[in-house]
Amino acid sequence: MTKMKELAFYGDDFTGSTDVLESLSLRGKKTVLWLRIPTSDELSHFDDYDCIGLAGISRSKSPEWMSAELPEIFQFLRSVQPKYVHYKVCSTFDSSPQKGNLSKAAKIGIEILSPSWTSVIVGTPKIKRYVCFGNLFADFKGTSYRIDEHPVMGCHPATPMTEANLIKHINTLDKLDCVSMPLTQYHTDLAKPTLQRHIDEKKVVVFDSYDEDSHAYVGELINTFSQEGLHFTVSSSGFEDALYYHQPISQTKQVEKANTILALSGSCSSTTSTQIREAVEFGFYAIPLDLEQACCPIQRQTYLEEVTLHCLNLIANNQSPIVYSSLEESQQSASLDGSLNDQQPTSAKPEQFDRLLGEFLGELALKVFQTGRVKRLAVAGGDTSGYCIQSLGLDAMTFIAPYCPGVPLCKGHSSNPDIDGIEVALKGGQMGDKGFFCGLLTGKQQHG
Repeated sequence: MTKMKELAFYGDDFTGSTDVLESLSLRGKKTVLWLRIPTSDELSHFDDYDCIGLAGISRSKSPEWMSAELPEIFQFLRSVQPKYVHYKVCSTFDSSPQKGNLSKAAKIGIEILSPSWTSVIVGTPKIKRYVCFGNLFADFKGTSYRIDEHPVMGCHPATPMTEANLIKHINTLDKLDCVSMPLTQYHTDLAKPTLQRHIDEKKVVVFDSYDEDSHAYVGELINTFSQEGLHFTVSSSGFEDALYYHQPISQTKQVEKANTILALSGSCSSTTSTQIREAVEFGFYAIPLDLEQACCPIQRQTYLEEVTLHCLNLIANNQSPIVYSSLEESQQSASLDGSLNDQQPTSAKPEQFDRLLGEFLGELALKVFQTGRVKRLAVAGGDTSGYCIQSLGLDAMTFIAPYCPGVPLCKGHSSNPDIDGIEVALKGGQMGDKGFFCGLLTGKQQHG
């Protein structure tokens, strides 16, 4: 009989899933993150763990995919008898009706789980995401912007955020009966009776979270009103930070220096582009991908062998390769000799591109790790990282050490001895400072 878990979560992408893994682990909660639904025998090996997660790819999927796949996922999460079930979304809350529809996911979760009540907590002060009076703000280079005016997220190429009011945004995706819990009610006599009324009326409660004090108070409310039944939340990792706010941060290992690392990027974020350029200046060797060859069924295998050999030659000379699909928000691709190609990969339909690119990167990583010459992997890109890690063949991940807020260094677990025990850091496009890749090589921890 598997031990009842305190919290079970599903991350709508892999980078967000490791974010929750870090938040729980730092609060002393032993957590395992599965990359697929595990068997009973596999679960038994982590029986003493407090929390369990599933890393997913729903952020890049359609409502039809969600209707077909998410019920089984929510049923599995419910089967470990947790007190809390968390559908983890990005703290930028970007989503569209046809891609990563978080309102659709919430409705499926409510139907399957029959929770006592449902919350939405998006604000995460530690990574400079704030919710005030139901509106979302995010930092960019030291300035906080309303999310619809954010220089990156306001014009995101896949899921642009054109609405800062969270309830309005939620209801443009799918109708949910939501209500805002503003911070002006916190620490007042109105707070608890107001929340109780919202719960009695079956409202989905959207909480403000502006600073550490308001964040801690949200956690107190969640705990107080979740003593019976199952609590369901559609939230960022701010949920765990709030819920366990008063639990001390555990002493953890530091990220150690590595001789070489393999860095891969499927991100089209300007933040990641800056990080790639910084890594090249530091001494990484850039390998820009020819997306046409990477996505073409005829050329793909030959090209994969070519890129693999290039990476292995670099690693043999103590150089760290950084393989990337694009710089900035353009979809320019490039061949190994550095010549730019402005053409989109004609062999791939747009909805297939994330998968094809991620699988190419995963197979590349597997071929490199099979040689035993490198033990640390960095992957950038919330959508492509999921396909990459699935293609690589890991079964689960556990926490090793914090690296930068929201991006831990993890240990990979696999039945394949070639990759069992490798170290992995997964980052979303907007995460980390400009030295992100460099620090994973030198062991220099990032703090913001």
